Formats: sequence, C-alpha cells, structure tokens
Amino acid sequence: DDVFEFDTIDLAIGTENILLEITALGIGGVWLAVAPIHDRMKKVEAVLSIGKDLHAYALIPLGYPAEDRPQQDRFDESRIHYCK
Repeated sequence: DDVFEFDTIDLAIGTENILLEITALGIGGVWLAVAPIHDRMKKVEAVLSIGKDLHAYALIPLGYPAEDRPQQDRFDESRIHYCK
C-alpha cells in the first residue's frame, strides 16, 4: 500500500525530533531500535500490550543524566563526496 511507502522514514524523523526536544529540555534519552526486526517488534508489543493494529518501531527511555558528557565529534571529511 502506497500509504506506508515512507513510514520508516517518517518514524525515524519523528524519533529524532523527540530526542532533539528532550535534549533541549535538559533530559537525556537514547533511541533503542525495534523495527524492522520482527522478533524484537513482537516481544516489545507483547511486553507493552500494544494492540493488534499497532506495531512497535522504537523505544526511547529517558531521564535526567547523572553526568554531563561532551558531544562526540565523529565528523570525517574523507566520507564527504562531491558531484561535479
């Protein structure tokens, strides 16, 4: 069905936006991937008693950080490619 063609992209964008907002509020969080691994999805759906018409995509545990860590710099210029 075309309605769900971009569902994974939409859910990833929504998850990232949640993480950005909780960070802005001074809360820590982490994205725990669930989908597309069906076994993992079924386990999470069972534990959370999610209805049959819904499916688990990700878990985002959050709380106040116990320590303040500096942002990691993972930028690697060699991974950037340009089209001429």
